[in-house]
Amino acid sequence: MSARSAFPTAPLPAWLWLVAFALAAINLRAPIVVVGPVLESIMQTLAIGAGVASLFTTGMILCFGVLSPLAPGVAARIGLDRAIALALAAITLGGLLRGIENLPVMLVGTLFAGLGIAFGNVFMPSLVKRDRPERIGQTMGLYTVVMGIGATLGAGTAVPLMNLSGHWSVPILMWAGVGLVTAVLWIWLAWRRPRRADEGQSTRITRLFKSRTAWTLTLFMGMQSLGFYTLQTWVPAVASAAGVPSAAAGGMLSIINLTSIPASYVIARLAARLHHHSLLVLGLCLLIALGLTGLWLAPTASPTLWAILLGAGQGGCFSFALTMIVMRTRRADHAAMLSGMAQSLGYLMAAGGPLVFGALHGITGDWRLSLWLLMGLLSVQTVAGVMIGRPKLVTVREG
Repeated sequence: MSARSAFPTAPLPAWLWLVAFALAAINLRAPIVVVGPVLESIMQTLAIGAGVASLFTTGMILCFGVLSPLAPGVAARIGLDRAIALALAAITLGGLLRGIENLPVMLVGTLFAGLGIAFGNVFMPSLVKRDRPERIGQTMGLYTVVMGIGATLGAGTAVPLMNLSGHWSVPILMWAGVGLVTAVLWIWLAWRRPRRADEGQSTRITRLFKSRTAWTLTLFMGMQSLGFYTLQTWVPAVASAAGVPSAAAGGMLSIINLTSIPASYVIARLAARLHHHSLLVLGLCLLIALGLTGLWLAPTASPTLWAILLGAGQGGCFSFALTMIVMRTRRADHAAMLSGMAQSLGYLMAAGGPLVFGALHGITGDWRLSLWLLMGLLSVQTVAGVMIGRPKLVTVREG
């Protein structure tokens, strides 16, 4: 009897699976946002400018776009559970390296963390498809909520932890510790559970390139991500320029993120119960359109309302996109392929959004053209969402 076969291979208790799942999810957002609040202190310590410092955040997004297509092949070779453990180990290593006061080392750490998060983003919908196909709504709702909580905790605790400890590396290293605990748990789970026979099949995302449904979902994911990251970057500046007090303008971003948490859970649960989803996604895009219109035409009238509308619409659309990855595929490996395609190309689309939005402001001197661009891209997102709302599975080319 081998060492591995000595371990029991019975199904995991539901509570243990959910704990492991939630811990993995929280590691896919907190390490991204924890750097932002302490970035000024990092710049002072390393004596670097804003352009170089932006690599710590924008570099992550580029990693998501460039490295996501590699994830399905890794899962096929070593098994999904081992692949998740590997992704979490990369996130942990990246966090440890980003806590060292050395620019090249921190950039290498950003690459490792970006690799791990890119892979984790792809693996999680596939994991739900494999292990909880009868509870897609509940599980995807939990996934989006935990990611939102992770982002909120990562951003909200960074400065207090830095002030208490006296150094910016402490919050970064704390989340690396969370990653280490989670990685150890998943290594144990991967050792405990044998590979499934269907996990060695070809998972090249090029097998989806003839699927109209796959391309439609990819376009929706890209437009949603572009709008999200653009508003995360520029909402306070747009609101302040329009006359919203600086405290209220900054608070709009917090409201957007907090509102997105319950919205993402509700939409995942609702989407899993519906057969047709076009009206649902149309309503979500309408919420975003109303929020953008209010921000443009009457920003000082009710900035809290505009933030709630944007948060509910964006959180709902993100949850809808992830849930469709699970619902529009037949098998777990197909879900990994679709997740890799949608998130890779989607994040590449999103990477240029904040840059173009800000550049248009620099050219025109105000934010109107920038907001018009965002509304135009939202219309593309709406059309793609209505199309993906039709109950049609992706087609996977054989061979």
